[in-house]
Amino acid sequence: MQGYRFSTDRHLPERDMLDLADILALQIHESLGPRVYLLPRSDVLELIAPYVDDLSPDDQHALSWVVWHLFQSAREFDLAAA
Repeated sequence: MQGYRFSTDRHLPERDMLDLADILALQIHESLGPRVYLLPRSDVLELIAPYVDDLSPDDQHALSWVVWHLFQSAREFDLAAA
């Protein structure tokens, strides 16, 4: 991520974190379909780990929470639409 290079504290800027979370969530959902709604956060972290191994451990942890919350929000949206 380009923003990471310009960060002064070696953490990913929030906008880049959210953009990356969106991309990862879409890719995982494309692969697993609605099963992603049942994933625990630890499994989300394991799934995204190969793509974020260059980020700080704090950013990796935060990113797994963001992606997991995106899945939960999508689940609620799907349930409301049904």
